Amino acid sequence: MVGLAILTTILLLADDFLQQLYTANNRAELELSYVFVLWVISLCLWLCGRPWFVNLILALFAFMQLLQISHISYIGDPLTAIDISKLFSERHEIGVAINSTFKDHWPALLAWGIPYAFLFGVYNWGIRHFRIQRSWIPLIIVVLILGSKPNRAITRDMLAFMPGAARSSLHNSINVFSYYAVRMMGRDKTVEGPDYAPYTISRTEPVDPPENIWILMPDSVRSDRLGIGGYHRDTTPHLSALWARGELQAAQGIAASVATGSSLPLFMNVIAEPGNFQALEDRTANMFRLAQEAGYKTFWISTQESKMMNGIGSRYIDVHITEEDNPIDLNMKGDKAVLDWLKTQTWGERNFVVINLRSTHSPYEEAYAAEDEDFARWPDGAEVDYDTRMSNAYDNAVVYLDEILASSIEFLSDNFDGDHLWLFTSDHGQELGEDKLWGHNRLTANVAGVPIVMHQKHDDDSAIRYRLPDAQFISHYEIGQWLLGTMGYELDNPNQQQSVHYFQGEKLHEDNLYMRVVENENSLVFCRPTLVSRHARNEACRPDFTMQALPWGDIRLVDSDRTAIEGKKVLIR
Repeated sequence: MVGLAILTTILLLADDFLQQLYTANNRAELELSYVFVLWVISLCLWLCGRPWFVNLILALFAFMQLLQISHISYIGDPLTAIDISKLFSERHEIGVAINSTFKDHWPALLAWGIPYAFLFGVYNWGIRHFRIQRSWIPLIIVVLILGSKPNRAITRDMLAFMPGAARSSLHNSINVFSYYAVRMMGRDKTVEGPDYAPYTISRTEPVDPPENIWILMPDSVRSDRLGIGGYHRDTTPHLSALWARGELQAAQGIAASVATGSSLPLFMNVIAEPGNFQALEDRTANMFRLAQEAGYKTFWISTQESKMMNGIGSRYIDVHITEEDNPIDLNMKGDKAVLDWLKTQTWGERNFVVINLRSTHSPYEEAYAAEDEDFARWPDGAEVDYDTRMSNAYDNAVVYLDEILASSIEFLSDNFDGDHLWLFTSDHGQELGEDKLWGHNRLTANVAGVPIVMHQKHDDDSAIRYRLPDAQFISHYEIGQWLLGTMGYELDNPNQQQSVHYFQGEKLHEDNLYMRVVENENSLVFCRPTLVSRHARNEACRPDFTMQALPWGDIRLVDSDRTAIEGKKVLIR
C-alpha cells in the first residue's frame, strides 16, 4: 500500500510538472509538508477500499484541476475565489475566449487528462485486484483533512485562501474552491466597486534610468521605531552611519494597507483608491510588468510563503525565491540567508529586484534566534514583564534588520556597475502595546506609519541624480508612481486628488474598510473609517486621529545601558 500511495501521490502532483513542459506560467514547486499530507490522503483512499468514495474524491479533484490548469495556461496565474465566481457569471465571455484560443492552449488538456486517467485506472483496478478490505476509518480521515479547509473558511477572510504561485495547483484549488463554496457560492457580489476612470501609462524615455532598482520591503516595520527616524534608541546604527555621510534620503511613508496580503498588491500595482478592482485585475501599472518591458530582469526574493506573490503580477517575475525553496537555510540563518541567495543569482544588465523579509514580524525574537546569545541589546527574557519583553524584542529585531539592509546596499554597490536606486519601505507598521494594542490588521496611526528611505550610487560620483518626491509624507502609491518615472513611465490617474491618500483594511476584494488621509501642513489627518460600498470622494472628513512628520536623522538618545524601554508615542497626537 505504501508504494501504491507513493505512485498515486506522484500522479496527483504530475499535472503541474507536465504543464511546465510547455509553459512557464505554471510555477509550482514541491512543498514537503503538503506532499506528505497528499500522501496520507492517497494512502487512506487505498485503505478505505471503497471505489465509489475514491471516484468521488478523484472526480472532485479532476474538476477543480481542469479549471485550474486551464486558467493557469490562459491567464498565467492560479485561480482565485473571485475567478471561480466569474466562471459561472461570465460563461459567454469565457466560452468565446476558449473558442478563439483553444489552438494555443490545448496542451493543458493533456497535462490534466493524462495523470487523472491513470489515477482513475490505477485506483479502480488496484482496489479490486488486491481485494482491499473496506474500512471506514481511512474514509473519515480523508473527510476530516479535506473538510478542514471549508471549516476554516467560516472564520477566515479571503486573503487566507489566496493562491500562491509557487504552490502545487491542487493545493491552491482546494483552498480557493473551499472558500468559494462556503462564502461565495450562490451569492451576489459582496460589493460593487466605485466607478473609477481607468489608469493609463505612457512611455517617457528617461535620460538616464538606473541600471538597478532594488526595493526592500520587510514586514511590519514602524517608522518611529527606527533610530534614523528619531527613535530614542539607536536601532539602526548602520543606516544612521550612512545618513551621517549624506548617503540617504528619507520621508515619512503612508502604508497602502494594514496587512501584507493586501498591501503588496496595492503597492506593486501602484493603486491608490479603495475598491479599484479593475486596476487590480488589469495590472495597468504593475511594476514587474513595466520593468520587464523597460528591459529589466525581474526578481522576487522573499523569506515568506509563496502565497505572498498573489496579486503582485507573478507572471512578470523572471526569478522568484520564497520560503518554500530554502526552509532549512532560513531555519539555520534567519533572514540573513537572503544575503547568500543574492550571491548565487544570474543577474541581467538591468535588474528590478524586490526583497520581502519577515525580520520584524511577530514573534520578534525569532528574527535573531540564530545569532549569538548576546545579540539582543535590550532584555527579552522572563526578567522583564510581557509588554517590555515584546517591545524590546521588536527593537532587537530592527537592529537585526538594519544589518541586512546595510549589507544589501554594500552588495549592490560592490557588485554592480552603473547607477542604482535602493529603496526601503515596509508593507505596514505595527502596534506595540500602545493603548493595549498589538499587531496590525487595524486602521491605526502606528500601522499606517512606514519608512521611505532611499540610497543611490553613481559611477561618476556626480551630484545627486534621483530625489524622492519633495514632500514630508509619501504614500505607497506616490513612491510607486515615482519609481515608474525612474524607469521611463508616466502614470496618469484621473481619479487622483491632490494631498489626499488612502489607508485600507485587509479585505482587499470585499467590502473593505478604509480611511481617507488628508495632508494638513506638518501632519496627516486620518478621516473616520468607511466602507468601500459607501465610498464618496468629496465627503467631508471627520477626523479620527493625526500623524506627525518624523525628524529623520535626528538621533536624540542612544539607550546604552540596555534598560527596559520607556513608553514613547511619536506618531499619535
